Amino acid sequence: VVSLPPSKKTRALLAYLALVERPQRRERLCEMFWEVPDDPRGALRWSLSKIRQVVELGDGGILEADRNAVRLNTSEIVLDVAPLRGLGARDIEALEGEKLEALAGAFRGGFLDDLSLPRCPEFEAWRIATADELHVTHLRILRVLVDRLADEPARALPYAHVLHGLEPEDEALRADIRRLSEAARQSAMVQSRASRTEPAAAPSGETVTPQVWPAAEIQLRPPPERVLAQEIRRCTTPDGARLAYSLSGQGPPLVRAAHWMSHLELEWDSPVWKHWIEGLSAHYQLIRYDQRGNGLSDRYPADLSFEAMVADLESIIDAAGLRRVSLLGISQGCAVSIAYAVRHPERVAGMVLYGGFTKGWRKRGNQREIARREAMGSLIQEGWGQDDPVFRQMFTSLFIPEATPEQRNWYNELQRNTVSPEIAHRIFEEGAVIDVDELLPRVRVPTLVMHATGDAVIPFDHGQAMAGKIPGARFVALDSANHVLLGHEPAFATFVEETRRFLADPEQTQQLAGPPASLGINRSRQYITVLATEVVSPMHLLETEDPEVAIREFQPVEDRVIEVVESHGGVVTSAADGTITAAFGLARATEDHAYLACRAALAAKLAVEELSQGGIQLRVGIDTGEVIVRQQWTTQASKVELAGAAPRAANRLMRALHRAT
Repeated sequence: VVSLPPSKKTRALLAYLALVERPQRRERLCEMFWEVPDDPRGALRWSLSKIRQVVELGDGGILEADRNAVRLNTSEIVLDVAPLRGLGARDIEALEGEKLEALAGAFRGGFLDDLSLPRCPEFEAWRIATADELHVTHLRILRVLVDRLADEPARALPYAHVLHGLEPEDEALRADIRRLSEAARQSAMVQSRASRTEPAAAPSGETVTPQVWPAAEIQLRPPPERVLAQEIRRCTTPDGARLAYSLSGQGPPLVRAAHWMSHLELEWDSPVWKHWIEGLSAHYQLIRYDQRGNGLSDRYPADLSFEAMVADLESIIDAAGLRRVSLLGISQGCAVSIAYAVRHPERVAGMVLYGGFTKGWRKRGNQREIARREAMGSLIQEGWGQDDPVFRQMFTSLFIPEATPEQRNWYNELQRNTVSPEIAHRIFEEGAVIDVDELLPRVRVPTLVMHATGDAVIPFDHGQAMAGKIPGARFVALDSANHVLLGHEPAFATFVEETRRFLADPEQTQQLAGPPASLGINRSRQYITVLATEVVSPMHLLETEDPEVAIREFQPVEDRVIEVVESHGGVVTSAADGTITAAFGLARATEDHAYLACRAALAAKLAVEELSQGGIQLRVGIDTGEVIVRQQWTTQASKVELAGAAPRAANRLMRALHRAT
């Protein structure tokens, strides 16, 4: 195992050199990665020296560099991405099943997802284009596998679930998964009956005498227990914090947002959390992570603010290579999930919130509660790390009052082993000022809210109020006094069943009434990125085709472009006659709207080329600037109008490509 350089740019440079194969001029590498430093060539030399330490393990000759150019000799390097590049649809169809399954297993997340360099646009364009190319390859491999393994449903199902995670809007695929699941279940039942009734083979020449058992003495063996394992990974956040996250189970991705105290390893076999992990991993690929300051993540981070908590969830989902997920918020994790869902509605299929609050105890303004909580904060500072668990027992009694002695003892120790007294107090204080109440009306993802009726940590009415303010949310009351549901109580079984039923088809629970959702635009002037696109083909250039034929051919392509743009967070402001204009950065103030627009443009171009088999192309113009935003309401929908230089410039750029062609 070789440790990679800590510098993000150095790792990005290594990846780029490994994949481009041909020599690269030093000037071009400086322009690509080091536009800002006073001495870009010096920065390049420093990075190359770090790369040399990684790759030159023998006699050298891998990193070839002279005064003018740099090349990475990959003849002695095994690149996991190499077999995947350049695979066309026919190449994939021609591969044998075992080879396809091996290629499918090579995908372990998005391509270089942890090496995003927004200030290096040329590198970003290359990285995103390569990522989208590999994404298309991944989709093709999975579709071929699902089709070929249709007669082996147990083998086909894992690939179908992965494919559904990448293409969640595919209704035909959802139907295939239901069919495969039922076929796999029926097959398992047949095999189980056969194994119980089939006599053992006798040695040659011997006669088998069947044994007859009285019906009352027949005892069916329970099915063998499934061995569950977790894979622990690590990622780095934009502010440099190291986070640990784990994956367990198979199925659609379900991400548990971080909450008060967690430890990935200690929870795995714990009497308090084990049933949560097993119950959810039986139906989903469960992604858990330790909040910064907790467990296996950085124990002493500089920033513990709520914004950092939301950014951590963003980092985890990106690092795991997930494009669309379901969210599970527990306690404090509810507020984190809500903030993420409002910022990234296109990436959230559904949201389950349990035992949550929208305002921290200081924000709620109840003076008696504030005095009581401040006293608890003092106890955290004084007694959290002591060997005697008497101080921690106070929290244990609040969180799990109906626990067994074993569960109480374990929870007492979890508190001490998970987080230091200093960090515990800082997290406690940061939770006090959380306030996502104003975000609730802007939630536009299907939401299920559950709350224990006797919860002493977060009173029951907080859950009711939360559900009442989220459009279309469904509320379920759970008969329990525990903030953390325990495995032996019926409320936990109800929680798992309600979660499973809801996430099977979350859209059915979301019946929105009243006017359409607001984009959350609070100002008439905003700084955004505008994307202008035009669908073109040879028939348009020659102007010989019947317009009605052109409309019929172009409409599915236009619909696909709109779908891709919206899935990347864009808001379509106009779409007519093959021209589509969209805005990025409208729904929330974000610094990465230009990046999102570029990514959407690349994805849209690939989608158009794939859908039309190269017969139709997409011209794109992009510009960033301040615009005046007007949102007009009708009884059926809202219309967004943009005025300013950016929309005009984006359309001029797009039309300039028309003239150049």
